Amino acid sequence: MRQQYKTDENPAPQYDHKVRMQMRNSLTLDGDTVHELMHSDTPYVVRIKMPENETVSFNDMIRGEVSFNTSVVDDKVLLKADGMPTYHLAVVVDDHLMEISHAFRGEEWLPSAPVHILLWKYLFGEDKMPQWAHFPLILGPHGKLSKRDGAKYGFPVFAMNWKDPKTGELTEGFKEKGFLPEAFINLLAVLGWNDGTEQELFSIGEMIERFSMDRVHSAGAKFDYEKARWFNQEWIRKLDAAALSSKVRNVLAANGIEVTDAALLNKVIDLVKDRCTLLTDFYEQSSYFFATPQAVDLAAIQPKWNEAKTLFFQEVIRNYQLSAIWEAHDLENNFKEIAAANQLKPGEVMLPLRIMLVGGKFGPGVFDIAQLIGKEETIKRIENTLKRLTAGH
Repeated sequence: MRQQYKTDENPAPQYDHKVRMQMRNSLTLDGDTVHELMHSDTPYVVRIKMPENETVSFNDMIRGEVSFNTSVVDDKVLLKADGMPTYHLAVVVDDHLMEISHAFRGEEWLPSAPVHILLWKYLFGEDKMPQWAHFPLILGPHGKLSKRDGAKYGFPVFAMNWKDPKTGELTEGFKEKGFLPEAFINLLAVLGWNDGTEQELFSIGEMIERFSMDRVHSAGAKFDYEKARWFNQEWIRKLDAAALSSKVRNVLAANGIEVTDAALLNKVIDLVKDRCTLLTDFYEQSSYFFATPQAVDLAAIQPKWNEAKTLFFQEVIRNYQLSAIWEAHDLENNFKEIAAANQLKPGEVMLPLRIMLVGGKFGPGVFDIAQLIGKEETIKRIENTLKRLTAGH
Protein backbone atom coordinates (compact mmCIF):
# COMPACT_ATOMS: atom_id res chain seq x y z
CA MET A 1 0.00 0.00 0.00
CA ARG A 2 2.76 2.44 0.92
CA GLN A 3 4.40 1.90 -2.47
CA GLN A 4 1.31 1.59 -4.64
CA TYR A 5 -0.39 4.79 -3.47
CA LYS A 6 2.73 6.90 -3.08
CA THR A 7 2.53 10.21 -4.96
CA ASP A 8 4.32 13.55 -4.94
CA GLU A 9 1.41 15.03 -2.98
CA ASN A 10 1.25 12.02 -0.65
CA PRO A 11 4.81 10.66 -0.28
CA ALA A 12 3.98 8.61 2.83
CA PRO A 13 0.50 7.09 2.40
CA GLN A 14 -1.31 5.95 5.51
CA TYR A 15 -4.30 3.68 6.00
CA ASP A 16 -7.08 6.30 5.87
CA HIS A 17 -10.16 7.37 3.94
CA LYS A 18 -8.09 7.87 0.78
CA VAL A 19 -6.98 4.26 0.48
CA ARG A 20 -9.26 2.17 2.68
CA MET A 21 -11.61 1.31 -0.20
CA GLN A 22 -8.67 -0.10 -2.17
CA MET A 23 -7.64 -2.37 0.70
CA ARG A 24 -8.81 -5.87 1.58
CA ASN A 25 -11.13 -5.24 4.50
CA SER A 26 -14.72 -5.61 5.68
CA LEU A 27 -15.76 -2.55 3.65
CA THR A 28 -14.54 -3.87 0.31
CA LEU A 29 -15.38 -7.58 0.75
CA ASP A 30 -18.93 -8.93 0.73
CA GLY A 31 -20.54 -9.98 3.99
CA ASP A 32 -20.29 -13.73 3.38
CA THR A 33 -16.57 -13.53 2.65
CA VAL A 34 -15.97 -11.44 5.77
CA HIS A 35 -17.95 -13.94 7.88
CA GLU A 36 -16.05 -16.87 6.39
CA LEU A 37 -12.65 -15.28 6.95
CA MET A 38 -13.45 -14.31 10.53
CA HIS A 39 -14.52 -17.85 11.37
CA SER A 40 -11.64 -19.62 9.66
CA ASP A 41 -8.86 -18.33 11.93
CA THR A 42 -7.65 -15.89 9.29
CA PRO A 43 -5.63 -13.18 11.09
CA TYR A 44 -7.22 -9.74 11.07
CA VAL A 45 -7.06 -6.45 12.93
CA VAL A 46 -9.85 -4.10 14.00
CA ARG A 47 -9.44 -0.43 13.02
CA ILE A 48 -11.40 2.70 13.80
CA LYS A 49 -13.06 4.13 10.70
CA MET A 50 -12.25 7.84 10.88
CA PRO A 51 -14.89 10.09 9.32
CA GLU A 52 -13.88 12.21 6.35
CA ASN A 53 -13.45 15.97 6.68
CA GLU A 54 -15.05 16.42 10.08
CA THR A 55 -13.79 18.64 12.89
CA VAL A 56 -13.16 17.09 16.29
CA SER A 57 -12.71 19.65 19.07
CA PHE A 58 -12.10 19.47 22.78
CA ASN A 59 -10.97 21.74 25.59
CA ASP A 60 -7.46 21.06 26.85
CA MET A 61 -6.86 22.31 30.40
CA ILE A 62 -3.45 23.65 29.36
CA ARG A 63 -3.89 24.57 25.70
CA GLY A 64 -7.51 25.68 25.58
CA GLU A 65 -9.68 24.80 22.59
CA VAL A 66 -7.96 22.28 20.30
CA SER A 67 -9.39 21.16 16.96
CA PHE A 68 -8.47 18.48 14.44
CA ASN A 69 -9.67 17.68 10.94
CA THR A 70 -10.37 13.96 10.79
CA SER A 71 -9.12 13.75 7.21
CA VAL A 72 -5.52 13.95 8.38
CA VAL A 73 -5.90 11.11 10.90
CA ASP A 74 -5.45 7.49 9.81
CA ASP A 75 -7.62 4.51 10.68
CA LYS A 76 -5.69 3.43 13.78
CA VAL A 77 -5.51 -0.25 14.70
CA LEU A 78 -7.55 -0.85 17.87
CA LEU A 79 -7.23 -4.62 18.20
CA LYS A 80 -4.15 -6.41 16.91
CA ALA A 81 -4.16 -9.74 15.10
CA ASP A 82 -3.05 -11.54 18.29
CA GLY A 83 -6.10 -10.20 20.12
CA MET A 84 -4.23 -7.60 22.15
CA PRO A 85 -5.68 -4.09 22.23
CA THR A 86 -3.48 -1.16 21.24
CA TYR A 87 -3.03 1.83 23.55
CA HIS A 88 -5.79 3.72 21.76
CA LEU A 89 -8.50 1.22 22.69
CA ALA A 90 -7.02 0.19 26.04
CA VAL A 91 -6.69 3.70 27.45
CA VAL A 92 -10.29 4.62 26.65
CA VAL A 93 -11.76 1.42 28.06
CA ASP A 94 -9.47 1.55 31.09
CA ASP A 95 -10.34 5.17 31.89
CA HIS A 96 -14.04 4.40 31.48
CA LEU A 97 -13.93 1.40 33.82
CA MET A 98 -11.98 3.33 36.45
CA GLU A 99 -14.27 6.37 36.08
CA ILE A 100 -11.32 8.66 35.46
CA SER A 101 -12.32 12.32 35.71
CA HIS A 102 -9.08 13.95 34.49
CA ALA A 103 -6.66 12.43 31.97
CA PHE A 104 -3.14 13.90 32.13
CA ARG A 105 -0.54 12.80 29.61
CA GLY A 106 2.39 14.06 27.57
CA GLU A 107 1.90 16.24 24.53
CA GLU A 108 3.22 13.47 22.26
CA TRP A 109 -0.28 11.95 22.59
CA LEU A 110 -2.01 15.11 21.36
CA PRO A 111 -2.20 13.91 17.71
CA SER A 112 -4.05 10.80 18.94
CA ALA A 113 -6.67 12.83 20.80
CA PRO A 114 -9.25 12.81 17.95
CA VAL A 115 -9.12 9.00 17.85
CA HIS A 116 -9.73 8.77 21.58
CA ILE A 117 -12.49 11.35 21.57
CA LEU A 118 -14.33 9.49 18.80
CA LEU A 119 -13.87 6.20 20.65
CA TRP A 120 -15.45 7.77 23.73
CA LYS A 121 -18.31 8.98 21.55
CA TYR A 122 -18.82 5.60 19.85
CA LEU A 123 -18.38 3.36 22.90
CA PHE A 124 -19.52 5.25 25.98
CA GLY A 125 -20.78 8.71 25.01
CA GLU A 126 -18.88 12.00 25.08
CA ASP A 127 -20.63 13.02 28.30
CA LYS A 128 -18.67 10.26 30.10
CA MET A 129 -15.35 11.52 28.74
CA PRO A 130 -12.74 12.88 31.22
CA GLN A 131 -11.24 16.34 31.06
CA TRP A 132 -7.99 16.42 29.09
CA ALA A 133 -4.61 17.97 29.77
CA HIS A 134 -1.56 17.41 27.59
CA PHE A 135 1.59 18.34 29.48
CA PRO A 136 4.68 19.76 27.78
CA LEU A 137 7.63 17.44 27.30
CA ILE A 138 10.71 17.45 29.49
CA LEU A 139 13.54 18.40 27.19
CA GLY A 140 17.12 17.17 27.24
CA PRO A 141 20.17 18.83 25.68
CA HIS A 142 18.86 18.01 22.19
CA GLY A 143 15.08 17.59 22.11
CA LYS A 144 12.93 15.27 24.20
CA LEU A 145 14.74 13.88 27.24
CA SER A 146 15.71 10.27 26.63
CA LYS A 147 17.63 7.39 28.18
CA ARG A 148 20.41 8.08 25.68
CA ASP A 149 20.82 11.59 27.12
CA GLY A 150 21.37 10.10 30.56
CA ALA A 151 23.97 7.66 29.27
CA LYS A 152 25.76 10.35 27.27
CA TYR A 153 25.77 13.13 29.84
CA GLY A 154 25.93 11.06 33.03
CA PHE A 155 22.64 11.72 34.79
CA PRO A 156 19.61 9.53 35.62
CA VAL A 157 16.37 9.61 33.64
CA PHE A 158 14.38 7.05 35.66
CA ALA A 159 13.05 7.47 39.20
CA MET A 160 14.69 4.20 40.29
CA ASN A 161 17.08 1.66 38.81
CA TRP A 162 15.67 0.27 35.56
CA LYS A 163 16.80 -2.93 33.91
CA ASP A 164 16.16 -3.32 30.21
CA PRO A 165 14.28 -6.65 29.88
CA LYS A 166 15.74 -7.21 26.42
CA THR A 167 19.41 -6.40 26.96
CA GLY A 168 19.71 -6.76 30.74
CA GLU A 169 21.38 -3.33 30.80
CA LEU A 170 20.95 -1.56 34.16
CA THR A 171 20.30 2.17 34.17
CA GLU A 172 20.85 3.98 37.46
CA GLY A 173 17.87 5.83 38.89
CA PHE A 174 17.54 9.06 40.86
CA LYS A 175 16.91 7.10 44.07
CA GLU A 176 20.11 5.08 43.77
CA LYS A 177 22.04 8.17 42.68
CA GLY A 178 21.24 9.69 46.08
CA PHE A 179 18.21 11.91 45.49
CA LEU A 180 15.63 12.48 48.20
CA PRO A 181 11.97 11.82 47.29
CA GLU A 182 11.11 15.36 48.43
CA ALA A 183 13.70 16.86 46.10
CA PHE A 184 12.77 14.63 43.16
CA ILE A 185 9.06 15.49 43.38
CA ASN A 186 9.90 19.18 43.87
CA LEU A 187 12.15 19.39 40.81
CA LEU A 188 9.57 17.59 38.65
CA ALA A 189 6.79 19.92 39.82
CA VAL A 190 8.63 23.07 38.78
CA LEU A 191 9.52 21.72 35.34
CA GLY A 192 6.86 23.63 33.45
CA TRP A 193 4.98 25.06 36.46
CA ASN A 194 5.38 27.81 39.02
CA ASP A 195 3.06 29.42 41.53
CA GLY A 196 3.67 32.95 40.25
CA THR A 197 6.33 33.77 42.87
CA GLU A 198 10.10 33.37 43.05
CA GLN A 199 9.80 30.38 45.42
CA GLU A 200 11.45 27.19 44.19
CA LEU A 201 11.41 24.85 47.18
CA PHE A 202 7.97 23.38 47.88
CA SER A 203 6.85 20.69 50.28
CA ILE A 204 4.19 18.31 49.01
CA GLY A 205 1.66 20.14 51.17
CA GLU A 206 2.61 23.49 49.65
CA MET A 207 2.39 22.07 46.12
CA ILE A 208 -1.06 20.66 46.81
CA GLU A 209 -2.18 24.01 48.22
CA ARG A 210 -0.75 26.20 45.46
CA PHE A 211 -0.93 24.05 42.33
CA SER A 212 -3.28 25.18 39.60
CA MET A 213 -3.51 24.08 35.99
CA ASP A 214 -3.56 27.65 34.70
CA ARG A 215 0.07 28.02 35.82
CA VAL A 216 1.27 25.02 33.79
CA HIS A 217 3.26 26.10 30.74
CA SER A 218 2.42 24.80 27.29
CA ALA A 219 6.07 24.94 26.12
CA GLY A 220 8.56 22.21 26.95
CA ALA A 221 10.78 22.60 30.02
CA LYS A 222 14.50 21.88 29.76
CA PHE A 223 15.91 19.51 32.34
CA ASP A 224 19.08 20.79 34.05
CA TYR A 225 20.92 18.13 36.06
CA GLU A 226 22.97 20.68 38.00
CA LYS A 227 19.73 22.39 39.01
CA ALA A 228 18.37 19.00 40.08
CA ARG A 229 21.45 18.52 42.27
CA TRP A 230 20.84 21.96 43.75
CA PHE A 231 17.29 20.95 44.69
CA ASN A 232 18.62 17.85 46.42
CA GLN A 233 21.30 19.79 48.29
CA GLU A 234 18.73 22.31 49.51
CA TRP A 235 16.40 19.54 50.70
CA ILE A 236 19.23 17.79 52.55
CA ARG A 237 19.88 21.07 54.35
CA LYS A 238 16.19 21.63 54.94
CA LEU A 239 15.39 18.25 56.53
CA ASP A 240 16.39 17.51 60.11
CA ALA A 241 18.62 14.63 61.14
CA ALA A 242 15.69 12.45 62.19
CA ALA A 243 14.19 12.65 58.67
CA LEU A 244 17.54 11.78 57.07
CA SER A 245 18.85 9.17 59.52
CA SER A 246 17.36 6.00 57.98
CA LYS A 247 18.53 6.97 54.48
CA VAL A 248 22.03 7.88 55.67
CA ARG A 249 22.18 4.65 57.67
CA ASN A 250 21.38 2.72 54.47
CA VAL A 251 24.12 4.57 52.54
CA LEU A 252 26.67 3.70 55.22
CA ALA A 253 25.47 0.08 55.43
CA ALA A 254 25.83 -0.28 51.65
CA ASN A 255 29.48 0.66 52.14
CA GLY A 256 30.08 -1.79 54.97
CA ILE A 257 29.51 0.49 57.95
CA GLU A 258 26.81 -0.59 60.41
CA VAL A 259 25.67 2.21 62.70
CA THR A 260 24.33 1.17 66.12
CA ASP A 261 24.37 4.54 67.93
CA ALA A 262 21.33 6.48 66.66
CA ALA A 263 22.12 9.55 68.74
CA LEU A 264 25.65 9.75 67.33
CA LEU A 265 24.33 9.33 63.79
CA ASN A 266 21.96 12.28 64.22
CA LYS A 267 24.77 14.48 65.57
CA VAL A 268 26.98 13.51 62.63
CA ILE A 269 24.23 14.25 60.11
CA ASP A 270 23.70 17.72 61.56
CA LEU A 271 27.44 18.34 61.42
CA VAL A 272 28.06 17.26 57.80
CA LYS A 273 24.79 17.64 55.88
CA ASP A 274 25.67 21.11 54.57
CA ARG A 275 28.58 19.45 52.76
CA CYS A 276 26.41 16.87 50.98
CA THR A 277 24.71 17.31 47.63
CA LEU A 278 23.56 13.69 47.24
CA LEU A 279 22.71 11.15 49.92
CA THR A 280 25.62 9.07 48.69
CA ASP A 281 27.96 11.91 49.72
CA PHE A 282 27.26 11.04 53.35
CA TYR A 283 29.60 8.06 53.09
CA GLU A 284 32.68 10.15 52.33
CA GLN A 285 31.61 12.97 54.63
CA SER A 286 30.75 10.86 57.67
CA SER A 287 32.29 7.38 57.46
CA TYR A 288 35.32 8.41 59.55
CA PHE A 289 33.03 9.08 62.52
CA PHE A 290 32.19 5.37 62.69
CA ALA A 291 35.33 3.68 61.37
CA THR A 292 39.05 4.52 61.47
CA PRO A 293 40.10 5.73 58.00
CA GLN A 294 42.01 3.04 56.14
CA ALA A 295 43.93 5.57 54.06
CA VAL A 296 45.61 8.73 55.36
CA ASP A 297 46.84 11.44 52.98
CA LEU A 298 50.43 11.51 54.28
CA ALA A 299 51.59 13.23 51.10
CA ALA A 300 49.73 16.37 52.19
CA ILE A 301 51.63 16.42 55.52
CA GLN A 302 55.15 15.19 54.76
CA PRO A 303 56.56 18.14 52.73
CA LYS A 304 56.33 20.50 55.72
CA TRP A 305 56.77 17.94 58.48
CA ASN A 306 59.62 18.34 60.97
CA GLU A 307 60.77 17.25 64.40
CA ALA A 308 59.12 20.24 66.05
CA LYS A 309 55.71 19.09 64.85
CA THR A 310 56.39 15.55 66.03
CA LEU A 311 57.17 16.87 69.52
CA PHE A 312 54.10 19.11 69.37
CA PHE A 313 51.72 16.26 68.62
CA GLN A 314 53.31 14.09 71.28
CA GLU A 315 52.56 16.86 73.77
CA VAL A 316 49.00 17.12 72.42
CA ILE A 317 48.55 13.39 73.06
CA ARG A 318 49.77 13.73 76.67
CA ASN A 319 47.51 16.72 77.25
CA TYR A 320 44.46 15.02 75.76
CA GLN A 321 45.13 11.87 77.80
CA LEU A 322 44.89 13.96 80.96
CA SER A 323 41.82 15.94 79.86
CA ALA A 324 38.84 15.39 82.13
CA ILE A 325 36.53 17.37 79.84
CA TRP A 326 36.13 16.29 76.20
CA GLU A 327 34.37 19.19 74.51
CA ALA A 328 35.29 20.78 71.20
CA HIS A 329 35.82 24.25 72.70
CA ASP A 330 38.24 22.99 75.38
CA LEU A 331 40.08 20.73 72.94
CA GLU A 332 40.64 23.66 70.59
CA ASN A 333 41.87 25.97 73.37
CA ASN A 334 44.30 23.33 74.64
CA PHE A 335 45.56 22.68 71.11
CA LYS A 336 46.21 26.38 70.45
CA GLU A 337 47.88 26.91 73.81
CA ILE A 338 50.29 24.03 73.16
CA ALA A 339 50.98 25.41 69.66
CA ALA A 340 51.80 28.86 71.09
CA ALA A 341 54.06 27.30 73.73
CA ASN A 342 55.92 25.47 70.95
CA GLN A 343 56.12 28.65 68.84
CA LEU A 344 53.90 27.11 66.14
CA LYS A 345 51.05 28.87 64.37
CA PRO A 346 47.71 27.00 64.71
CA GLY A 347 47.40 26.93 60.92
CA GLU A 348 50.62 24.92 60.63
CA VAL A 349 49.28 22.04 62.71
CA MET A 350 45.49 22.18 62.18
CA LEU A 351 45.66 20.59 58.71
CA PRO A 352 47.84 17.68 59.90
CA LEU A 353 45.38 17.10 62.77
CA ARG A 354 42.48 17.02 60.34
CA ILE A 355 44.21 14.52 58.08
CA MET A 356 45.11 12.38 61.10
CA LEU A 357 41.46 12.20 62.19
CA VAL A 358 39.68 12.17 58.82
CA GLY A 359 42.21 10.80 56.38
CA GLY A 360 42.06 13.79 54.05
CA LYS A 361 41.63 17.54 53.72
CA PHE A 362 37.86 17.69 54.23
CA GLY A 363 35.17 17.56 56.87
CA PRO A 364 33.55 19.91 59.41
CA GLY A 365 35.28 21.56 62.37
CA VAL A 366 38.20 19.33 63.38
CA PHE A 367 37.52 19.66 67.12
CA ASP A 368 33.85 18.83 66.57
CA ILE A 369 35.10 15.65 64.91
CA ALA A 370 37.39 14.90 67.85
CA GLN A 371 34.57 15.42 70.33
CA LEU A 372 32.27 12.97 68.52
CA ILE A 373 34.79 10.20 67.86
CA GLY A 374 35.91 10.39 71.50
CA LYS A 375 39.18 10.65 73.43
CA GLU A 376 40.44 7.13 72.86
CA GLU A 377 39.85 7.15 69.09
CA THR A 378 41.26 10.67 68.66
CA ILE A 379 44.50 9.79 70.45
CA LYS A 380 44.77 6.47 68.59
CA ARG A 381 44.49 8.15 65.19
CA ILE A 382 47.11 10.79 66.06
CA GLU A 383 49.48 8.10 67.34
CA ASN A 384 49.01 5.91 64.27
CA THR A 385 49.76 8.77 61.88
CA LEU A 386 52.81 9.87 63.92
CA LYS A 387 54.21 6.34 63.67
CA ARG A 388 53.80 6.35 59.90
CA LEU A 389 55.31 9.80 59.53
CA THR A 390 58.35 9.06 61.70
CA ALA A 391 58.82 5.73 59.95
CA GLY A 392 58.95 7.56 56.64
CA HIS A 393 55.90 5.74 55.22
